[in-house]
Amino acid sequence: MEAMNLKRVKPKINKGDMFFYCVFLAWPVLQFAIFYIGVNFNSVLMSFKEFDQTTNTIKFGWGSYKWVFEFMGTSTFKGYLGVTIKGFLISSIISTPLGLLFAYYIYKKLFGWGAFRVILFLPQIVSAVVIALMFRWFVNDYIPALFPSVGNLFDTGRFEKTSFPMLMFFAIWIGFGTTVLMYSNKMSSISEEIIESAHLDGATGLKEFWYIVLPLTFSTFSVFLITSVSQLFINQFGAYELYRGQTSQAFRSIGYYFFLEVRTLSAHALDPTQTPSFFKFAALGIVLTIITVPLALGIRWAVEKYGPSEE
Repeated sequence: MEAMNLKRVKPKINKGDMFFYCVFLAWPVLQFAIFYIGVNFNSVLMSFKEFDQTTNTIKFGWGSYKWVFEFMGTSTFKGYLGVTIKGFLISSIISTPLGLLFAYYIYKKLFGWGAFRVILFLPQIVSAVVIALMFRWFVNDYIPALFPSVGNLFDTGRFEKTSFPMLMFFAIWIGFGTTVLMYSNKMSSISEEIIESAHLDGATGLKEFWYIVLPLTFSTFSVFLITSVSQLFINQFGAYELYRGQTSQAFRSIGYYFFLEVRTLSAHALDPTQTPSFFKFAALGIVLTIITVPLALGIRWAVEKYGPSEE
């Protein structure tokens, strides 16, 4: 009875600790409020603005969205969209199975796994610009020296034969480090009892990978898939690091085009004649976001419904 009459004592809050937590969290919360909420809210407002040439004033209207839909119907945008989808499919189809296999190779600590890990993680350790310079030097100077008939593999006039495959190879390579690291960490968290039980049932090698490791790693795979879809229209595939803006129209993705145009506008931000272009690209960003959100949510629903369960 005495135990039932005991009142629950609330823990006493230390004012000094509470002050420390508030100060510690104030800076990231302020950054989030300004650079995420504030910037995106301002982008939405800008997308509904347009420049009236008759009165030389800025007013609210749908002119920017009208330009977006007209631009999306042009052959130029369709070309950018084709490169975007093509690059996404190539990188996904190639990088996903290779990333899983390399992660499994490192997880099992097979021959040379340490060297593979260093090579794959190198783009995450060194600056992307430095990696791009090293890659260009190797492809443009070292390979032609050994094979003179190959020539410059980054020649933008040879899009289908060499330039685009080199771009895709670079994009896949620089993205390997993160995916392999996450996959291998997820594989390392698999209970040894499950693996030993699978071995007793005769599941070794590829059977172990297919029936045990892959289903237990599927949650990480689904996260990368959803993330890649959500970044579909901002992915440059490493084009800026390799070409610094000097690229052919033939392999400019939507993300690369968007980045180059906004970078050019930012260099002339104080020029009032460039103001209407900011409104147009703000509207373009909103439209692309509206397209991306249902795609990402649809992929999420599909992988949760039809993907293997860890249980």
